[in-house]
Amino acid sequence: MTLRLVEASCYGALLVGLWMVRPIRAYVRAIPRPHRKILAGLFLLLLVGQMVNRPRLTFPFTSWAMYGRPEHPDTLVFYRYEGLDEAQQVIPLNPFRLLAPISRAEVASKFKDLASAALSHPDEGRRAASQRRLSALLAAVGRIHNTRHPDRPIRAVMLVRCTLDLRDGGRSDIQRQRVWRADLTEGGT
Repeated sequence: MTLRLVEASCYGALLVGLWMVRPIRAYVRAIPRPHRKILAGLFLLLLVGQMVNRPRLTFPFTSWAMYGRPEHPDTLVFYRYEGLDEAQQVIPLNPFRLLAPISRAEVASKFKDLASAALSHPDEGRRAASQRRLSALLAAVGRIHNTRHPDRPIRAVMLVRCTLDLRDGGRSDIQRQRVWRADLTEGGT
């Protein structure tokens, strides 16, 4: 049985349980029929948004899966950012500090979403658009770094995917893979 079927069954059992409560049933029956249809429609949209779990497709009826759906149950995936100077020396970048007025969670989420779409979106057109946006965002981080650190400018920004295997309790090393490069003078690759 799939996890979504289990989740849907839980929602169904919850609804049946609520319907079995006499005051709730009486309250719903007392609501005028057009209002009941509107409420049922809104509830159905919320349920579909929760089950589909594709926020861009079902907005504003998106899933709320803060604790319900692990993204990578066996691995932790996060990103690091590196600048490359003229001599190809690596300079660690902290976009959270460079983009300080913006929420750290927003920055991390934007990079993660763009990286995911740029590297593996099934629609080639959307993948290409995400690649352009990712390159532009990384280049912006690089330009901000260069403005704040004119003594050590960088020529490119690398996006590094870091993965940590959690099956061994986090005892293994973090695996690092450079997955994207954005040149400050060009579009990025």
